[in-house]
This record gives sequence, structure tokens and C-alpha cells, in this order.
Amino acid sequence: MMDTSRRLPRLSVVRVLSSGPARSSDRFEAVTARTAAPCIDIARVRSDTAGCDGVLHFNNAGSSLPPRPVVDAMVDYLRTEEVMGGYEVAADRAADLDAVYGATARYLNCEPSEIASTISAGDAWWRAFSSVPLGVGDRVLVGHSEYQANAFGWLQARERGVVVEVVPNDPAGDFDVEVFESMLDERVKLVSLTMVAMTNGAIHPAAKVGQVLKSSGSDAVYLLDACQAAGQLPLDVQELGCDFLNYTGRKFMRAPRGTGVLFARRDVYAKLGQTGFVDGRSAVWTSADSYEYAPDAKRFEFGEFGYGGKVGLGVATNYMLDIGIEAIAARVASLSSLLRFDLSAIPAVTVLDTGTHKSGIVTFDVHGMAATEVQASLSAQRINVSTPGVMLAQLELAPRAIDAVVRAGVHYFNTEQEVARFCEAVAEL
Repeated sequence: MMDTSRRLPRLSVVRVLSSGPARSSDRFEAVTARTAAPCIDIARVRSDTAGCDGVLHFNNAGSSLPPRPVVDAMVDYLRTEEVMGGYEVAADRAADLDAVYGATARYLNCEPSEIASTISAGDAWWRAFSSVPLGVGDRVLVGHSEYQANAFGWLQARERGVVVEVVPNDPAGDFDVEVFESMLDERVKLVSLTMVAMTNGAIHPAAKVGQVLKSSGSDAVYLLDACQAAGQLPLDVQELGCDFLNYTGRKFMRAPRGTGVLFARRDVYAKLGQTGFVDGRSAVWTSADSYEYAPDAKRFEFGEFGYGGKVGLGVATNYMLDIGIEAIAARVASLSSLLRFDLSAIPAVTVLDTGTHKSGIVTFDVHGMAATEVQASLSAQRINVSTPGVMLAQLELAPRAIDAVVRAGVHYFNTEQEVARFCEAVAEL
């Protein structure tokens, strides 16, 4: 039976600002969303976040600041390894290592046996993608927000005779579900969608894609990249209808680098083929001439990984669940709305976000300055942002003739005062 003891309430997506001229009503809407949002003890979470004292961290879409309990758990594990030995502490602390499965299952509303621990979102995506049998003439449908690591997968498949087609976005910048439905046929074997665009913050209609696949009777495998969604949005794989879902620990999950998650629905295993990602944890060498895959999502794991990081990911996931993903999502939506509004009021700034529903990722351009120049100027003031470029997102940025964007990713531990300080710094560039 599925564990429902800590199933989270669902959150209707809070409407935030569309790209376009700033309006006073937009700021009123953002403030209203903030005052109506579930309460988070901001003082406590900031006291748990050592970096808040030294930097204004708006690079949560790149790598967030881990809370102190996460760091303490990792350091404690490594210190224990130092005096006890790696194999010995792994056996002694098995419950700590396994905590990530139960915590992640509560977040995603699935079984712990459907969770695999990986070392990154890309690692998780490739383990899923490479397990889907794709032959000459088979079709793969992808969205416009695919990340470079994902693109390398389907570009290699194209070289083997697989037909890869990009589903267009609609005029608002959303994955066009109606066009997608019209493209489905029995030759479509894989649908690969990125839920939140890394270079414009759009939240694509992932659940509607799952509904279309189910209602059409399609046998296609649905691989959903939730790398930028995890930790800032509710994720329910039953509602999303995906067969695979992957994400990293280092972004909005506030977990350590070198960690990741792959959800693999139990029903999908029968559709899968051989994969090069296999070792003694993912399979059993049953005789000199045979082997068997693990019967659950462990088939996607390797036996060697960063053990301290895995402990940290479990602690980070429980930390998020204790705060409440609904409260986190509401606060992130509120802060990002305020940030978009205030940036759009600066004459030299153009906000570049698209999509009907927007995430905590806010992208913009400062006229007359390269994105890297903006980043360097802000970094000198101990303000952290990132500058993803066209080589990371060819399908998103190349058609818009954008070389790179300045990307600010806000999180629940950020404050309205930091938004104001950030915009003042940008206005003075």
C-alpha cells in the first residue's frame, strides 16, 4: 500500500506576473499572494542558513544554500567514516542512508521502492532514457525547454535512425498540449518534457501531458525532468502521470551537490530494455552466463556514490517536508512576482520570462551589458546570480537570438528586503 501518512495537500499554482509593462495592480497581486500564503518562520530558516549572513543568494536555480542540519548530517557521517571505516559506518548507519527513499516517496506520492538515488539530474535522466528501447523509425517527442545533457541523448538516438520531433510552444510560451496530442501515434515511444524552463522560468503543463497520454491509450514512456521544479513546487507523480521523473539535490531542494533522484514507476519496467548503467547494486550476477536486474528502482543505482551526500539529501528532503511544500511554493511565487515587477520598472532592464505560469526563476537583460558583465558586477557586491547561455538551451534561446540571460532564482529563505536591495543594485549598473 502507498504511504499516505504524510501526503501533502495540493497547491493551485499562484498566478504571477506575465512579461510586459509593470502595473501597480501586479504589485498589489504579488503582495496579496504573500499575505495570503501559509506562514514560514523566516527567522528560523535564515538562522539555519549560514550563507544568509554573507551573501544575497539569488542563485537557487543553480545551487542553493544548504541548511545547517544538512551540512551537520553530512559532516557527522564523514567524521564517523574517518574513525570507523566506510563499509562499517554504511552498515551501522543504514537507516540514515535509506531515509531518502521514504522522504522522497512522501514528496512524490509514490512507493519508496520506486525511488533511485543518483548523483545528479543528468545521471538520473540518462539512466532512464538509455533504458527505453528505441529503434529505427521510432519517434521521440521533446519540448522546447530541454537541457543540453538531455539533448545529447536524443541527438545520439537520431544518429541511430530514431525520429526526434520538437513539440512547439504556444504563443504564451507554454508547451502546446493540443499540438502534442495531434502528433501522437503508435510510433511515439518516448515523450521527454522539462517541467520548468531553466532560461525563462515557465512552468509547462506536465500533468496535462500525462492526461493526454493516458486518455489516448499511448504506450509511450513519459520522462519528466523536474530538475528546476523539485523543492519549489508540489510534485505528485500520480497527478503528473509520468513514468520517470528526475531531479538534482543541489538546486531548490537545498541538498548537497553530487546528489539526485530518479522516480521509476513500477509499471514501466516491462517496457524497458538493456542499459549500460548496471553494476552489482542494480543487478545480480546469477550464474556465469546470466544476470537479473533488481526488481525495483534500485536497478537504476550504482553501488558506489557519495554516502555523506546521500544522507544529506535525505535530511534536506525531510527539512523541506517539515516546512511544507505548499508554503514554500506560495512564498517563492510571491517573491518572484515582486522581483519581476520591480525589475520591469527599471528602464534599462527587460524581463525575459515567458509562459502562463511562472516559477521562482526570473530572467532578464540589462541593456548595453553582457549577461556575464552583469553577473560580475553583482558578484562584486556579494550578490549571486547565474548566466545560462544558448549552449545550454539551444531550443529556447537560439530562436530568440539570445546569447545568455541573467538568471535570478529566489527561494523561501530570501526576503522582500533582499528583492529591494537586488533591484537597487541592478538599477545602478
